[in-house]
Amino acid sequence: MAAREKRLAENEALFREVNERVAEVATHFFHLDSHEAIDFICECARPECADLIPMTAAEYEAIRAQSSRFAVIPGHEEPEIESIIERRPAYLVVEKRDEAQEVARETDPRA
Repeated sequence: MAAREKRLAENEALFREVNERVAEVATHFFHLDSHEAIDFICECARPECADLIPMTAAEYEAIRAQSSRFAVIPGHEEPEIESIIERRPAYLVVEKRDEAQEVARETDPRA
């Protein structure tokens, strides 16, 4: 894997780790209804990105069911390492390919 592609995948894994904490706090401490939106951080590769994606805990869990999937703001996808598999009004669900997929699986905090 090229150094740039690995860095992109690692950046996305870091944002996923932050969102894991967001989901944990929202569900355990605030006891949000499954239909209430939570602001998750865009899981794109841009280190300066702090865009928020409103989605329910159930929507987030559906993405997290596969360690190679991430939620990103439209336009923040990285075609060289991922494919768009679903388009939602506020975000895209992307899936890592090849070596980026391996990084996603290796860095999955749920693994």
